[in-house]
Amino acid sequence: MTNIQCKGRKEIDLLAISPTSGKKYHVESSVWTSRGFYLKEKDLDYFKKERFDHPIITERIRESFGDSNYEKVLIVFNTKDNFRFLPELAEEKYGFHVWGIKSIVAYFMANRLTRGSRDDIIRTMELVSLVRQQEMVFLKKLGGIKNLRKKHRKTRT
Repeated sequence: MTNIQCKGRKEIDLLAISPTSGKKYHVESSVWTSRGFYLKEKDLDYFKKERFDHPIITERIRESFGDSNYEKVLIVFNTKDNFRFLPELAEEKYGFHVWGIKSIVAYFMANRLTRGSRDDIIRTMELVSLVRQQEMVFLKKLGGIKNLRKKHRKTRT
């Protein structure tokens, strides 16, 4: 379930259950495409208080998951330390995981877990993945990217 509206103008980004393991997840996202924005340690406190542990949020999650355990995950584009330190701190001190969207997208595209999806985002990722695969085949035929760059430099001079 996505974009779950709660009382007090609160919202949950995603509640999910893995169809294979049965694990339950509460997922929040903070993915910014503007330059210079990255998750900092001080942001972790906000996400814990307002997005994961706020009473209105936890009440709504109980309505969906009951009293069963669930994992809390924050999806971000980048962290201040480029994922060397903040994810461990978030897990140990704040009780939620921090995952990078770049890694998730790269994994999904490399593994192509679905084919012919009707979901617009998944379908776009499938198409981009196919284009990348074809580009790699083309580059291998040309002798790799280094040879292509050398050829390009020769034609420019």
